[in-house]
Amino acid sequence: MSAERALLPLLAAAALAAAGCGSAQLDSMESQLADIQRQVLQIQKQTSSKEEVQALQADAAEQGRNLLKAQADIQLELQSLASLIEQLEGKLEDTNQRLAQLSQQIAATNQSLKSMRAAPEMEGPGTAGPVTGTAPADPTTLYQTAYNDYLRGNYDLAILGFRQYLESFSNTDLADNASYWIGESYYRQRRFQDAIREFDQVVSEYPNSDKVPSALLRKGYAYLELGEQSRGVVQLQNVIRRYPRSDEANLARQQLATLGIDPAQPGR
Repeated sequence: MSAERALLPLLAAAALAAAGCGSAQLDSMESQLADIQRQVLQIQKQTSSKEEVQALQADAAEQGRNLLKAQADIQLELQSLASLIEQLEGKLEDTNQRLAQLSQQIAATNQSLKSMRAAPEMEGPGTAGPVTGTAPADPTTLYQTAYNDYLRGNYDLAILGFRQYLESFSNTDLADNASYWIGESYYRQRRFQDAIREFDQVVSEYPNSDKVPSALLRKGYAYLELGEQSRGVVQLQNVIRRYPRSDEANLARQQLATLGIDPAQPGR
């Protein structure tokens, strides 16, 4: 027992020594692990920075492409605008030329009319003499020129041309058409009161014209555009009542249906 007791201090010292040695190794390993973790974090940070740089570079490249596309689109728009301006300038020049021509034709027609009015006063009984002055323009050419202006959207020129036609050739078969197209030109210019007045002229001056149904229909449309629905409805129903089988009557029915009005009911 004494020997065993003598060994106990030695074993305890050895255990302490071993424990001390193990603790030192553990501390060393923990230190190494901490270093490794710091290196891993540093590598992760560097990797993240590279990815961010790459992302920024990709974003910059995309913005560059968008900028180039926008510049190309702007260039195309500028070219289209330049082409449109050139077309408008050409149209304006053509309009000015047509106005000058029509002004000359009107002046010539007025001079001719003055000469024709003065001729009976200058001639004695039983005498006859040639009427001087420039003859009015050919009616077909004058009408077609005005109608072409209407088709091209030159409504002021069309009105001027049709007016001249009516002044010079009021008894021709196309006089009612000329009056109608004056009203239509006003309508296209959204001068609805002027259009209504001209459509009324068609109805009153040319009651048997095939343009009367269209004049009544467009008159109804004009009232609707002016916000006068009750008067517009009356005109549309008038078209249906007077010309029930016409295309204009069908259009009037469609318009009334759009307004939620029964074509058979009185206007409201």
